[in-house]
Amino acid sequence: MAFRARAALGPSLAMGLLLAATSTTSRALAADDCIQSYEQTQTLRRSGKLREARTEAAKCASDSCPAVLAKDCAKWLAEIDQSIPTVVFDVKSASGEELTNVRVLEDGNVIAETIDGKSVTLDVGPHAFRFESTDGKGLPTEHKTVIHEGDKNRKISVTLASPSAAAPAPAPKPERPVPVAAYVFGGVAVASLGVGTFFALSGSSKEGDLDRCRPSCPADAVNDASTSYAVADILLTAGVVSAIAAVTIFVTRPTVSAPAAAALPRRRPAGLAFEF
Repeated sequence: MAFRARAALGPSLAMGLLLAATSTTSRALAADDCIQSYEQTQTLRRSGKLREARTEAAKCASDSCPAVLAKDCAKWLAEIDQSIPTVVFDVKSASGEELTNVRVLEDGNVIAETIDGKSVTLDVGPHAFRFESTDGKGLPTEHKTVIHEGDKNRKISVTLASPSAAAPAPAPKPERPVPVAAYVFGGVAVASLGVGTFFALSGSSKEGDLDRCRPSCPADAVNDASTSYAVADILLTAGVVSAIAAVTIFVTRPTVSAPAAAALPRRRPAGLAFEF
């Protein structure tokens, strides 16, 4: 009988020892997590990351953590709740309509899909907000500000510009159109220099023929060579003068301002932001 009792007791004892060991291990792991949260709370708090610090403080303030740690964490949790900043967003259209279908981004991260009037917790420091209407009632607007420790329900009011607001007109660029006279004189210069060169070469060739028939060259041949040279002189001179005129007109051409866009509608501001 005693043997059977000891045999029956063996599995129960083994199970009890296993459960005790598991419980001890779990408590050890929980203690490690509590210590880590305890340390992280202090580090994050010093760096101004109060939202993350509050999460860690809530962990180590639980009853499952050692009492000495939980006491400090509970105290820190209360202090963080007092100092963590909160803001309330108020967004209106250009016509003054209060908007709710607005996505809010903080430093590139979405922190609100709609405006519901509830406060939003933030970390201390500079922030860049972007407000995007999801129903097309306003243009995206950005707003930068510095959030201070202890700010509670700080109101940030933003007015989105109307989607129909005209885009800014580009500044007119000054122009220097080339006058027609520059093209005319340039064309005359090219033609005159080309034809004048032809007559000059022709006169030179005819002068070579006269060298072979001197001193009994026909009068017509002499006149023909002289005429070629005379025409060449006139055309080359006209070409040079025309080229100088074309260059002068091109270089000294006036600057003409583009017509001002006086009839364009006045542009609305991209967006307005106010804080209280």
